[in-house]
Amino acid sequence: MIRKTVKPALIGVASLLMILGAGSASADYRITAFGDAIAYRALLTRDAEAAISALGSRNSAILKFDEINNLCVAYILDANYSAAIASCERALLKLERELKLTMNAEKSAKASIYSNMAVAKALAGDLTGASEDLQQALSFNGRDRNALENLELISAKRAPGAIAGNL
Repeated sequence: MIRKTVKPALIGVASLLMILGAGSASADYRITAFGDAIAYRALLTRDAEAAISALGSRNSAILKFDEINNLCVAYILDANYSAAIASCERALLKLERELKLTMNAEKSAKASIYSNMAVAKALAGDLTGASEDLQQALSFNGRDRNALENLELISAKRAPGAIAGNL
């Protein structure tokens, strides 16, 4: 399921529903790619290899925060969670220096990036870190649908009596 929203300021956003799991157990995590950035079309078709190639061929110093976020999404799709987390961290650092965004657009972007990083951490097995990142995402945008749904999934996995592992 892909959802495209109206772009705030200079950001076009689409949410990608990921169905991930091992064996018969599965989890539906939501990740966000920025639509006005390189590799967006490849991400819509879940072509992680093409997205990584397109973004990796550019000088990383000149990548913008939205492009680095899309690289994070590509790494999540490629199941390279440590690279995804590092990319999200770089996107947040770049975003701090972005001067062209309104305050609301910046908060929305931060929420999306933190939510993406939480998904990467959850898939890497760090549910505590994922939960913390989702709380941070919601502090920037309490209505971020992806962060809310991802937090619900992670909270259910962390709940006492939750079944973990493959069934």
